[in-house]
Amino acid sequence: MLHAISGRLLRPQLGSRRRFQRAGDTALSPRRLFAALFSDANGVALVETAMVAPFLALTIMGTVDIARYGAAKMKIQQAVNRGLEMSWMGGKDIAVSDIQAQAAAQANVDAAGVTVTQTLECGGTATSWSSTCASGETARYTQIQISTTFTPSFALSPLTRALGNSNGVVPISVTGVLRIQ
Repeated sequence: MLHAISGRLLRPQLGSRRRFQRAGDTALSPRRLFAALFSDANGVALVETAMVAPFLALTIMGTVDIARYGAAKMKIQQAVNRGLEMSWMGGKDIAVSDIQAQAAAQANVDAAGVTVTQTLECGGTATSWSSTCASGETARYTQIQISTTFTPSFALSPLTRALGNSNGVVPISVTGVLRIQ
């Protein structure tokens, strides 16, 4: 589309606003070029998206890793609770190896990562689980500790930087104690 202003033939330039130059001109002066570029709004959304996208991606990656970490820690806590429940139901006759195997299976970890300690307390003094108390005042405790690691999906996530070690893994350790008698 061509326009006539004061007898000269002008043609529109590209952009959201119309900028005109003489029909014979092939190049804009630097001043007019910058003015045309600053007034042009095409592509602004793309530039804004390119600036915000990395922050949005880091936020999503961090959220995913934190949710996975929470689920892994909850699974370990449930395994500790299951082992304590088994100790409570079995009383003083249940074997440590049975509690350890059950808790390890529930947590999906190696049995070496599960520590079960049974203690008999006689009048405030801790003794062996199999001994008896002369005073008759007894308290039997079972303590279970499960230790494992969690590897985040994204090495640069905030979880790895906040809780992880130099290898990029996050340690998880859960301990529970129950008095059964």
